[in-house]
Amino acid sequence: MIYARKSKITHKGDSIANQEEYCREYARLHLKLPSDYEFKVYEDEGKSGFYADRPDFQRMIRDVEQNKIRAIVCYKLDRISRKMSDLTTMIDYLNKHNVALLISSNNLNTQDSNSKMMIQMLGIIAEFERDVIKERITDNLIELAKDGRWMGGIPPTGFSVDRSKHGSGSKKNGYSYLITVPEEKTLIQHVFQAFLTTRGYNAAARRLNEEGYRTRSGLPFNTQSVRDIVTNPVYCSADQDAYRYFIEQDGNVYGEESDYDGLHGISVYNRTREMREESDDSTFLHPEFSKTVREKDISEWIIAIGRHEGFVEGKDWVTAQTLKLDIADRYNRPHRATNALLAGLIYCPLCHQRLNVVSESGRYTHGKPRFKYACPNAVRKGACNYQAVHGVEFDEFIVEKLSSLSDEEQNYYLSNIQRQIDQAVKGDKTQQEIATLQKEIDRLDRDIKSQVKALRTASETTRPYLEADVNEMTEEIFAKRKLLSKLEMEREDQQGHVRDYEKIRETLLSFRELVKDAEPTEIVSLISSIVERVYVTRDGKNEVCHIYIKGCATEDYSSEEDYFFGRSGILETESEEASVKAFSEDGEMCDSEGCRKYHSL
Repeated sequence: MIYARKSKITHKGDSIANQEEYCREYARLHLKLPSDYEFKVYEDEGKSGFYADRPDFQRMIRDVEQNKIRAIVCYKLDRISRKMSDLTTMIDYLNKHNVALLISSNNLNTQDSNSKMMIQMLGIIAEFERDVIKERITDNLIELAKDGRWMGGIPPTGFSVDRSKHGSGSKKNGYSYLITVPEEKTLIQHVFQAFLTTRGYNAAARRLNEEGYRTRSGLPFNTQSVRDIVTNPVYCSADQDAYRYFIEQDGNVYGEESDYDGLHGISVYNRTREMREESDDSTFLHPEFSKTVREKDISEWIIAIGRHEGFVEGKDWVTAQTLKLDIADRYNRPHRATNALLAGLIYCPLCHQRLNVVSESGRYTHGKPRFKYACPNAVRKGACNYQAVHGVEFDEFIVEKLSSLSDEEQNYYLSNIQRQIDQAVKGDKTQQEIATLQKEIDRLDRDIKSQVKALRTASETTRPYLEADVNEMTEEIFAKRKLLSKLEMEREDQQGHVRDYEKIRETLLSFRELVKDAEPTEIVSLISSIVERVYVTRDGKNEVCHIYIKGCATEDYSSEEDYFFGRSGILETESEEASVKAFSEDGEMCDSEGCRKYHSL
């Protein structure tokens, strides 16, 4: 069989087709195969050789295990792997199953003792070349960013991508720039206006939805979609206010201050770090990787003047960033006077308002300033008769409960979160659709080139038919590229949900260790990362705590009365202080989605 791989989908150089042809000729010659021998081909296009979780590569390994393969032929050793540890393990694995690995470009055979040392050396070189290539790409992209070009990927809302080519022949180069989509520009400006007016992500999303606005993909706005827009520097005009802001934040700003005249937008490179982390249980035969995207500090950004239009004046964009920090500070810190850990997360079960922290000056519990979580309607207006919750005891109970979940309880939470991840991955056919669509686009591209070539020698009779065929394929490829862009945006949204679930799972697993010796600010951040909201109800003398975990399966409540009390089976203790409703009668847990069904806040 033949294995071919190319890390970038192009039709130049050592393409998949060229690799396969070289391998066929080499195999026929060295394995003395007939000219009409049918090879089984495995190919991974657009996949890095550093990671073993390539679809066809893993399919090939399974076929080796089932004794379906006698020999594997590939063009170069680095097509099989650019990771030395995986390469060594694979060669041992092939030898165990008596399968030869032939490298056509170097005339090597793993079953030949003279080739083994050369293969080891080539493997080390392949891994070294990967690191060098990575550094070169980084340096090249930084230079492109300085020129204001678009670095690739899904264009942000408000823009599409113009891919223009300059030069001719071997000096022909393609450049990508962002161009404005007028109707989406208006949407972006309205999002900023709503955020600056309401001074909150949730409030801005609610206003936008009430006014009938929707995201680019047609979905209602939520906290995350508003945050993604107001924090994106691509919308900021490259003016004096923006220049001074990025200088003050220690950003790597390119260009003179006088160049920042507001005629274009800000172009930023190196804003995020995308990593593939190998799990502890990952092996060569069963690779397990998780993909994470993290935003870097502004001091690591490469900031330049873009070629695109800025939608928001620098002073307004800077104001939005300041407001963003205020929001984060307000909801990710304990109450200053009391170190209350659940401020912003605990709600009144009667009127559904967020409870306030009310300090009891000069009084202490367990050596900590005493306070209560009180309903604002009960404290100020008297419209609610909800009795305040003792804060110190309740905070300690929550931390202890999350730290000391039994194996059964923790496994239940984790299995629910994992189910959400699995459903997101399995239920999402976007990746397969993208791959299929990309292949169709590549095929159309090849067919167009073939017909254009045929036009050069076509007769006057056949020329109109060829031109009509080219026009038809051009329209088809345009439509498919438009659909591809939409699918890529949907995939990005889906991957974002998966990353959120994975973070919740990791924090829940390590909560006990993370809170040890942690400062109150750190504990607040940990709790808010896994808990959506908390209610405390009263059942006789007992206080019953309802914890709503992020990312868990939705319960269906038929009425607000049933919301807390109808589905009996609340797990209670004899303590008069507090108990926790971690599970309902049939084993389901409280969840944020069920909560949102009745309480929009």
